[in-house]
Amino acid sequence: MTRVYDLARELGNELLKTKEVEKLMEAKKAFDSDEEAVKLLAEYTEIQQEMQMKMASGHLSMEEEEETKKLLTEKSQLIQKNESAINLFNAENEYNTFINSVFSIIQSTMSGEDQCSGGCDSGCCSGCSGCH
Repeated sequence: MTRVYDLARELGNELLKTKEVEKLMEAKKAFDSDEEAVKLLAEYTEIQQEMQMKMASGHLSMEEEEETKKLLTEKSQLIQKNESAINLFNAENEYNTFINSVFSIIQSTMSGEDQCSGGCDSGCCSGCSGCH
């Protein structure tokens, strides 16, 4: 079992060297230093959580719900115009796609499927035009 954990740590260290992780970390750092982006996201999250709590407790009128949805839409539009937020969301999507492909390789290996279907390896991609 210790070997599995050691390999997981090694995989984690190798993942830190990938462009997807580097891009995500850079985008997160830029986002965190953008006060406007952080504030917009915090406000959006607070409004959304408030609405969910009121809905769960049954204390949200139809008018309040419509007004809150409108406010969430406005905040969402502002977030989508913020360069730091856009870059972070794009980096997160690329990272998630990458991590899902890594996980698919692990799953296919464990199930005994073709180990070459799902990732790049010099032995698997002869004539490959690229996975990404």
